[in-house]
Amino acid sequence: MTKRKQKERLFVDCYDEWIEIYKVGDVSDTTLKKYWITSEFLRKTCPKLLLSDFDRTQYQKILNEYAKTHEKSTTGDFHHLVKACIKDLFHDRQLEVDPTYRAVIKGKAPSDKKKKFLQVEELQKLMHVLDLNNELGVDWMVFIIAKTGIRFAEALGITPEDFDWTENKLSIDKTWDYKSGHGGFKPTKTKGSVRKITLDWQTIGLLKPKLEGLPPHEPIFIEKLENGSYKKYFNSTINNFMSRKCKEAGITEISCHGLRHTHASVLLSAGVSIHSISARLGHADVGVTQETYAHVLDELQKKDDQKMIATLMQIA
Repeated sequence: MTKRKQKERLFVDCYDEWIEIYKVGDVSDTTLKKYWITSEFLRKTCPKLLLSDFDRTQYQKILNEYAKTHEKSTTGDFHHLVKACIKDLFHDRQLEVDPTYRAVIKGKAPSDKKKKFLQVEELQKLMHVLDLNNELGVDWMVFIIAKTGIRFAEALGITPEDFDWTENKLSIDKTWDYKSGHGGFKPTKTKGSVRKITLDWQTIGLLKPKLEGLPPHEPIFIEKLENGSYKKYFNSTINNFMSRKCKEAGITEISCHGLRHTHASVLLSAGVSIHSISARLGHADVGVTQETYAHVLDELQKKDDQKMIATLMQIA
């Protein structure tokens, strides 16, 4: 296909083709569904937009239309799902300009939702009210997610054989299908989510004795019933538990996913590089991490500005 004919193609067709080529088989069913929902919105909003007409103004209009009915954070998620395709089209020279350059993310005022993450002092209070003397249960799941930043489905998929006590690593190479009625192991959210996470000595010392004698291939948090099936586990179970424990600790209530945000925010504030944190969280690329934790990065930049000024003042 000549470059001229390429630029006469509809953007929505290019987006669908991009999903088929780059996302099908690479991301989880849940994530893939988000891409197809995004495709549906694009077909309603800009069904006749040609690549030859696609510029920054056109893209901003798409974002503005989406922002009319969504909060700013959700609009940011939408932007991420569309931008990846546009960047590839620009890289392949099917677009003359990058329509996403300096795009403005708008959105409705956020509703009164739970705070997304805890400060390090609040996290310490939460950890102190967890009962880790009992067998592996919800307390332990909260502890592990807080210490590793893994996703809820990844935590459910952990088995004893995933721990390497020699290297002090936890391998994340699968998840648990808690949304279906039958359960079972599933692939990770993306291929980039397969990773090995370094564990601290406190976690190792507390957890290792709990895993001794457990079936190596069975999930440590999912109960296996006598008939061979597995007990259902719901996201609401751990979120309700989190609500109770946060109240007990006298801290802001957050969800299970908020523990993942807390883990990343604590490491960022401690000066750990964004690239190391991105790999630890299993993000597709560092751009996802930068967008998700922009609020923390902004605060760190302000602190860096103060450090730079103080350093430069010493130069005379």
